[in-house]
Amino acid sequence: MIKDIFDKPTFIKDAGEIYPAKVKDFDEFSENSGLLYISKNHFDSKVQQYPLFDLIIASCATLGFSFEDITDKFCKLFEIVTHKKVSIGELKEKLIFIIGENNFINSDNYEEVRKEIMRQNLIPEAKVYKNELTRKWAEKVLKAKQKNAPKISLEDIITTVSVGCCKHYSDLENYTIYQIYSDFYRLRKMIQFDSDVHYRCVGADIKFEDYATDISSDLYHNPYDDLFVSADKLGGLNKIVK
Repeated sequence: MIKDIFDKPTFIKDAGEIYPAKVKDFDEFSENSGLLYISKNHFDSKVQQYPLFDLIIASCATLGFSFEDITDKFCKLFEIVTHKKVSIGELKEKLIFIIGENNFINSDNYEEVRKEIMRQNLIPEAKVYKNELTRKWAEKVLKAKQKNAPKISLEDIITTVSVGCCKHYSDLENYTIYQIYSDFYRLRKMIQFDSDVHYRCVGADIKFEDYATDISSDLYHNPYDDLFVSADKLGGLNKIVK
C-alpha cells in the first residue's frame, strides 16, 4: 500500500491510529511482539469461539508467562505502535489497555489491531499443525530451508541499504521496518538487473526482469506457505507411479 511507503497510520475503531514500527525500535518491538504469533489455532477448537484476547490472558500460565509478563509486553508493544502512553484498566470488569486518554484495546478490537500490526511490520501468520507428526516434519523442512538459505539479519539489510543507496545510518533509523525491507528488495532487483545486462553483453541467453517489478511477494513471503508440495503438483507423480 502507498500509505505504508509513506509511514501513514491505520485508524482502528476505539484503538485509534496504529503506526508501523521504526527500525530504531526494532529490538524492543521484537522483544514484545511474540504474543502476536499466537492465534486462535493455537487453542483447542472447543474454546475458539471466545475472543483471542481473552484466550491469551486466561492462558498466560500455559503459554509460559505470568499475568504481569503478558500485560507488560502488551503495554510496551502498544506504546510503540500507537505513539501514546499505555496503561492497564477495566471496562465492565474486563481487562483493557488504555491508549492515551481516549482510546483502548480490548477483546473487541484486539484481533483487528493484531492483524494490522502484523501486516504493517511484515510478520507472517504462523502455521499451526494439529497433527504432531506433520508439525515435526514441518519444523524439519523449515530448518533445512533456513540452513541452505543465506542468513540475512536486519543489521545486514540496514548496512546494505546504507551502502547501496548512499544513506547515513542516522537517516535509516527513522525508517519503518516496511520501508527498509522495501529499499532492500528493490536494491537487490536493481543489482540483479545490472548483472543480467553484463551477462547478455557476453552472449548469455537469459531473460531480463525489470528492476521496477512488484516486490510484494518478497515482502509478504510466508515461509510456512511452501513447506509441503500441494496435492495438485503431485498429479504428475501419481501418474508416473501408476
